[in-house]
Amino acid sequence: MNINLLLKTSIRCIKKHKGRSFLTILGIIIGIGSIISTLSIGYGAEEKLKKQILSMGHNFIFIQPGKMVEEGKTNLTQRKKPNHITEKDVLIFQHQIPEIKKITPIMFARDIISNDCNNVLVDIKCGNENYLDIIGRKIKIGNSFTKHHLAKSSKVVVLGSKTAKDLFNSLNPIGKTIKIKNVFYTIIGITKKINNYMGIMDPNLDIYLPISTARKQIFQKNSNKVHGIAISIYNTKDIPKVVRKINRILRFHHRLEKTEPNDFTIIDQQSMINAAKTSSNILTLLLLIIASISLLVGGIGVMNIMLVSVSERTQEIGIRMAIGATTEIILKQFIFEAITLCLIGGIIGILFGIIIPHIISLFTSWPVVIKLSSIIFAFTVTFMVGVIFGYYPAKKAAKLNPVNALIGK
Repeated sequence: MNINLLLKTSIRCIKKHKGRSFLTILGIIIGIGSIISTLSIGYGAEEKLKKQILSMGHNFIFIQPGKMVEEGKTNLTQRKKPNHITEKDVLIFQHQIPEIKKITPIMFARDIISNDCNNVLVDIKCGNENYLDIIGRKIKIGNSFTKHHLAKSSKVVVLGSKTAKDLFNSLNPIGKTIKIKNVFYTIIGITKKINNYMGIMDPNLDIYLPISTARKQIFQKNSNKVHGIAISIYNTKDIPKVVRKINRILRFHHRLEKTEPNDFTIIDQQSMINAAKTSSNILTLLLLIIASISLLVGGIGVMNIMLVSVSERTQEIGIRMAIGATTEIILKQFIFEAITLCLIGGIIGILFGIIIPHIISLFTSWPVVIKLSSIIFAFTVTFMVGVIFGYYPAKKAAKLNPVNALIGK
């Protein structure tokens, strides 16, 4: 019996019991559709997290003083007060780590800024002339601050796109002034809007100052202590090596013993991407397990319908055996019917699995990534469900005694 004949026989049997076949196929549709949807949403989540992390900059490393958590204890409970990060560390890194492309000390503050009409609460971020480039902020109009501005401690500011809109609406703010702590600053640039970002704080509300200006006007400190250091390096593959060098240099200068934990934190972009990918994979796996339960139920439905089909077609099986059909042919016939049922449900399920996530994304703006590997995986699973759950009924049909089958026993 060739494949063409097996297919025609299978479709004829499915058409004969349309309602029963539809309900069986429905279980497969739900199972396969759930798997495709789960994978597409999981890959979309991974892609979204990756974009958010990459929005922090390119080949980005951030160093901050203190250790947020060490063996379940906050840095407040550590044995001794952590050392500070200073601008001297910036110079040391520049001289000892050739893989560094750009580096900047960073200081942060939060305050209300204003013009003649509006007030906005913003995060004030301060660095050198490399800062905006390191953290991946592009200038939409105007310019960023330069070495000249830092040398002169110029009272200039770059606004985030939302801050500019909240303060000036549709007007061009370049050359206008804003006030921070009763000091006026001239606006020299506006950053492009950032659509993907980490956390709940909108970076489009940030403003950027030269760090030399911020020390005098906002922090009013002569100390060279900073809140952190941001670094970009030439090559992504060098990130682990640079992290090890930074770790070794800071431990040496902070005079830490081998048994003492770090009193600083190093956050690198590649580790964040890997952690996000791992978390996404775990979530996707859990959702796949849940989706597979519905497919298991669908597979049991296929087995059930095939057992019913065998019991109803006992005499047909007996006649086939009487005219020369071997047990192998009977086995193939019923397995092929089970596979046909599953493949019909699988194809429809794949279509639903592609369409439904896109409909959901229209209302949630959640990214959807459909990979060819997901479709191949779903199609393979569908085929295997047909073989596995169709084998027992097929084996039962093939083992029937021809004489008993003819008289309907």
